[in-house]
Amino acid sequence: MHLRKDSGIVFIIPLLIIAAIGVLILLFSGKLNFKKISLLESSPSVSPTLTPEPISSPTLTPTSSPTPKPTVTSTPISKPVPTTPPYTGVLGSGYSKISVVTEKGTFTVYALSVDLGGARVITDTANDGDCGNGCAVLSLSSFVSRNGGYAGVNGTYFCPATYPECSSKTNSFDFPVYNTRLGKWINGGNLFWNSRAVVYFDGGGAHYLQNASSFGGGLSAGIVNYPGLLDGGNVQIDDGQSGLSDKQKAKGTKVGIGVKNSSNIIIAIALNVNMQEFAYVFKALGATGALNLDTGGSTALYYNGRYVMGPGREIPNAIIFAPK
Repeated sequence: MHLRKDSGIVFIIPLLIIAAIGVLILLFSGKLNFKKISLLESSPSVSPTLTPEPISSPTLTPTSSPTPKPTVTSTPISKPVPTTPPYTGVLGSGYSKISVVTEKGTFTVYALSVDLGGARVITDTANDGDCGNGCAVLSLSSFVSRNGGYAGVNGTYFCPATYPECSSKTNSFDFPVYNTRLGKWINGGNLFWNSRAVVYFDGGGAHYLQNASSFGGGLSAGIVNYPGLLDGGNVQIDDGQSGLSDKQKAKGTKVGIGVKNSSNIIIAIALNVNMQEFAYVFKALGATGALNLDTGGSTALYYNGRYVMGPGREIPNAIIFAPK
């Protein structure tokens, strides 16, 4: 058989076409695999975006923990528990200068503690009868010495000669004071006046009455003044210090007498107090009843031959302590 020269070329061409098709198939299948791989590789990046789920649960716990806040400071304020002693220093029988810790602050106090087991109380007036003007006055030391005493303190409010408004009632006082020497009340007719307190002494010892008009009688010494500070251990002066004059409300030196029990008396002169704070001073010292006395230029406390405070101006009445 005779073959033509170009018959070989005809035979090769189909083979080349088949080979080309094969190469194309291989290339095409490779692309598909590459796409599959790239898709598989990109799919893990989707899963991290799903994992923030746990973050939402931790954020709930911080908001729940601050809720105990409301219980913080309510308990200490409603129930003050005194951790300090009622006063610092020693308040024994006799005189002492002490720093008294009260519910209203700490105050310097000149205190005289008297045990009635070894002392008697005398209330005395310079006048032997009622007096409306030009009344007699004495120094506190004169009151103490003429009654054989060892200590004394100034008495009631009165109208000093140095005050212009007192020109028609010089050195007069309208508060009842029992004259122990004479055994009678001076200004006894004013005992019925309300809003005045009394400290008095009888065979049963020391007593305090918030209302002097309820006094029954039978005593050896007694003095009425205003205001009463403590009754049954309770402070009688409210936060606004109702019923007091501006002078009484003001901070300054204040003088008073307190009944601790039937046989113990406290004289206190407190510095830089208002009337309510003064009441708290007596409460801190353990008094159950306490009476405010005169102050200002009349302030005087005499003890064992000398003035602890004062001497102050001459006064129309006084409280004296003498040996039994």
